[in-house]
Amino acid sequence: MMTTTRKYAVIPLLLFAFLILAFPRAGRADSLFRFYPEFMGAGLYSDNVPLRITNETGDFAGTMAAGFYLDYTSAARYASLHYDTFAQLFAHQTRFDRAGEGQFVHADDYENLSPTTHLRLNEFFYRDAPTVATIVTSGEAPQFNTVAAQLLLANDQASVNQFNAELSHYWQRNWSTILSVHQTTFWNNGGTNGGNNNSSYNQNVTALAEYRFSDRLSIGPGYRFYDFRFTAPGVPGEYAQWPFVRITLLPIRNLYLSGMAGIVISHTQGTNEQAVNPGGIGSLQYDLHHAHLKIYGGQEPELTSGLSGAAEIRGVRGVLLYDFTPRLTGSAGGGFFQVLGSGFDGQLISWGFGLSDRVNKWMSVYARFVQLRRTETTTTASLLPSGSVNGQEAVGDYFVVGLSASIEAFRWSWQ
Repeated sequence: MMTTTRKYAVIPLLLFAFLILAFPRAGRADSLFRFYPEFMGAGLYSDNVPLRITNETGDFAGTMAAGFYLDYTSAARYASLHYDTFAQLFAHQTRFDRAGEGQFVHADDYENLSPTTHLRLNEFFYRDAPTVATIVTSGEAPQFNTVAAQLLLANDQASVNQFNAELSHYWQRNWSTILSVHQTTFWNNGGTNGGNNNSSYNQNVTALAEYRFSDRLSIGPGYRFYDFRFTAPGVPGEYAQWPFVRITLLPIRNLYLSGMAGIVISHTQGTNEQAVNPGGIGSLQYDLHHAHLKIYGGQEPELTSGLSGAAEIRGVRGVLLYDFTPRLTGSAGGGFFQVLGSGFDGQLISWGFGLSDRVNKWMSVYARFVQLRRTETTTTASLLPSGSVNGQEAVGDYFVVGLSASIEAFRWSWQ
C-alpha cells in the first residue's frame, strides 16, 4: 500500500500524462500522433552480480524490458510518454529474480507559447531499482546517469521521482531569461538510514539572465535556492544558496562548451552549522563526421538516495560514439561519481565499451562490457548498504549481449 507522500508525488505524473493525451492542440496541418511498442532482451554474465564487497556471486542472467513510447507533434507543442517494466532471471542465484517490480515512466511536454516564450515540463519516475543486472543491460549505465549511480551506491530497493518546469523568454536579440523549478523525491524502501519507507525531498528554484555577445559567446548571472527535507529520524533539513555565473562558448565549429560556477552556501536546520563550498557544472560536446564526444561533470548539492541526507555530489562522466558504418556504431565511456555527506563517503567508478548494429529500421543488436567499482566509507555503520564492508571496494565485471526492438504500430496525422 502506498504511503501518503508517495501517493501525492505520483499525482503530478498521472495528471501530466492525462494532459498530454487528452488535450493535444488540434487544427494544425502538421499534427501527428505516433505509438511504438518496445522490447529489450539481454543475456549477461558477471563475476559479482549484486556488486558486493564480500561474498561475491557470479552467475548468468537474462533481463527483459517491455513497454511503449508515444508522442504528439504540432507546430506549438511536442509531447511524449514513455513506459517500461523490467524482469530478470538468474541461472543459479534465483533469490535475485524479479518480474514486474521495476517501473520506469518518463513524460515530456515542450510548449511554444509564443515566438519568444517557451515552456518545458518534464516528469521522471523509477520504482524499485533491481540488482545491477537490469541497470547495466538497459543502457542506463551509471557513467551516463547519476540517478542510476546513486541507486547502485544505496544497493537497495528504492524509488525516485523527478519533476522539472522551465520557462524561457527572449526579450530581444541579445537578452534572455530562464526560470526553472525542480523537485526530486527518493523513497528508500530497503531499510537503510533509519528504517523502512523513509523519504528524502529536494526542491530548488533557479533564475538566470543571459546576454548574447555574439553567435559564439553568451554570459549571464544566476541564482539557485535548495530546500532539502527528510523523514528519517535524526536527519535535519538543510538549505543551500548558489549564486553563479553561466558561460556558453562555441570556440570552433562543432565544439560546444557550457558551464556554471559559483559559491554554494549551505545551512543545517536547528544548528549553527554553515558551510561554504565551490559549486560548478560543465559540459563539452564535440561532433565530427563519424565521431561524437560528450563530457559532463562538476560538483553541486543533491540528495543521496537515502544514504546520508543532503550532500555534495561530484563527478565526471563521458562517452565517445563512433559510426563505423551507417548501421554499426561503437561506444566507449567511463565516469567517476562521489557522494560526500554527513558521516558518509561513497564512490562509484564505471567504464565500458561496446558495439551496436541496427539490423533494420525497428531492431538493433548489441554487445558490451561494463566494469563497476564501488567504495563506501562511513562513521555510521547503519548507513552502509547491505553486503558492504567499511572502506573496502566492490568490483564487478559484466559481459552483455542483447537486442532491442521498437515498432511504429500506429500513426495518425490530421489538419
